[in-house]
Amino acid sequence: MNMNEETQSSFLLKRHLSWVDLAMVLGGIVGIYVLLTLGTLLLIERWPHERILMYINAFLTQLSFALLIWTIKKIRHWEWVDMGWHSVSLKRILPKILGLYALTWSINISYSIFLYQHGLIPPDTDIYSKLLGHTTWYTLILNLVLAGFLAPIVEETLFRGVVFGSLQAYFGKWTAAVLSAMIFSALHLQAYGFFPRFVLGVVLVYLYDKYKSLYPAIVLHGLNNIVATLIAANLPI
Repeated sequence: MNMNEETQSSFLLKRHLSWVDLAMVLGGIVGIYVLLTLGTLLLIERWPHERILMYINAFLTQLSFALLIWTIKKIRHWEWVDMGWHSVSLKRILPKILGLYALTWSINISYSIFLYQHGLIPPDTDIYSKLLGHTTWYTLILNLVLAGFLAPIVEETLFRGVVFGSLQAYFGKWTAAVLSAMIFSALHLQAYGFFPRFVLGVVLVYLYDKYKSLYPAIVLHGLNNIVATLIAANLPI
């Protein structure tokens, strides 16, 4: 292990939230989802532009997560490196990222086939189907910015850099990986998509832990979301 890797590893082991702080952060994450969801549902009854409200909800969610990260950074006097923002050679590990991406999609496709064979399909009311499907070129750009850029950066910092890093200090690496992946998947509030997102969460933790950097996880998360967004888009010809 070289000096840079030793420094990164020491950061990863020293930095974590106390039990009280971690509970408050998790409560804050849940609170953000609940408040924004309830607010969106109330506004839908008064304003018929459902798709616009869903975009507002999605962007406000990422903004709220970013503010939560900023609050943690200020209160705990952390630097960005304490949250996993260490430089790493993406060119060197790109084949690894692409291989893990192919693995997650293979599992996703197999899971989808299994559900379809048992008569289970996503409901028409699913928020992700509404947001990502039947897009125009303008909404496709919005979806790519939101899902392919903002969400990977913010969510990896929060769920891998803060939540996993803190859980690891109390439970060890593997238990923390499972718990953080379960939290990451459950908060998407999509029952039939829980397992694929759980697998993705575990893979993202693996990349973060192996390279002691958020960059590989952000690249995989962004790639996964961009491809999913393009597949879901039903652009008018």
